[in-house]
Parts: sequence; structure tokens; C-alpha cells
Amino acid sequence: MEPRELPASLTGDRHTAKYAPDGRLFVSFRDTTHVSPTKGDWVGWVGAYEDIVKGNEGQYRVRIMDNTKGSDCCYPGVELLPDGTFVTTTYGHWTEGEPPYIVCVRFKLGELDCQATIK
Repeated sequence: MEPRELPASLTGDRHTAKYAPDGRLFVSFRDTTHVSPTKGDWVGWVGAYEDIVKGNEGQYRVRIMDNTKGSDCCYPGVELLPDGTFVTTTYGHWTEGEPPYIVCVRFKLGELDCQATIK
């Protein structure tokens, strides 16, 4: 199979993914899109594997945290707990003017779904 370009909503690097209990994918990564309000930030993508295969943008993309210093962040680990909670952890410059530090964020996709529908 020949390599092909991913959907634009997955533009970035250091991708780490897990399947949610409902079959959707959650992908954590650093946004490297050339023109994006989240460029250099820690973002997440939610969609189906079929979205990737067909070149669709997926269900939605969210900013997990705003990195305050360029694009120096994100080698995200992603784990899925038995109750459906995602645990994702990485480093970044999360406080303006402070050195980088590691944070851990926990959520269920239902919580992200609610945030995505508000935006």
C-alpha cells in the first residue's frame, strides 16, 4: 500500500492513539499545522479509523493544553482505564515564563463530546 496524506485535522507529530470503549479513536499529538489557532499546542483528535482511511477530518479536534513557548511540548502517552477514562501525560510550557513541566489530563470521551458541541 502506498503512503498517503492524513486528513488536515491530524496534522502534527508525536501521535499516540487508543480506542475508546465505543470504538472511536482518541489521538493525542502536537499540532504542527502551518496556520492554526492551536499551532505548537497539545491537541487531541476524535474520530473513526475509517475517517483516517477515507481521508475524512474525523468527528472533532480539541486543544488539550495551550503551550506558551513555541512548539516545545508533547511526547504524549495515552492510556485507557477500565472505566473508559483516558489518561494522557506529557511535558510542555504550560505557564508563561516558567520552565516546562509534566501534566496529566484525565477525561472520558463524553466529556470531550460536550465541549466540542459548545464550540
